[in-house]
Amino acid sequence: MTPSRKEYLFKLADLSENSHTGNFLSEIIGEVIEKIGANKISAIVSDNASNVCSARQVIQNKYPNIENVRCIVHAINLIACDIVKNSFGDRLLKKVNILASFFKSSHQAGAKLTQLIKKHEINGGGIKLFCKT
Repeated sequence: MTPSRKEYLFKLADLSENSHTGNFLSEIIGEVIEKIGANKISAIVSDNASNVCSARQVIQNKYPNIENVRCIVHAINLIACDIVKNSFGDRLLKKVNILASFFKSSHQAGAKLTQLIKKHEINGGGIKLFCKT
């Protein structure tokens, strides 16, 4: 992601034939860093699997200017999945989906909800149905 918040995909590769060790991943990431230039990269963000942590650590040792960052969105997703596995979380999610479906399918209720969202300056773009990630 650039300072102007543009995102670019620099490289896409099928690595399924290889063992995803920390050293292997750090080599692949290192190749990309070298092609782009280490001075143009401020952080590597990834999940927290042990092999990926190892790769991020190797990269940070080799390129001290590149921050080693765990993806908070991935962590929140894992926590949310654990909550939904619980029977209370599952029941709650089903009830929330019933409410969301009601407001999505009822023109009058949906319009009133939209009006109240605007009146109370609630950000987020309205009600969303749950979708598994």
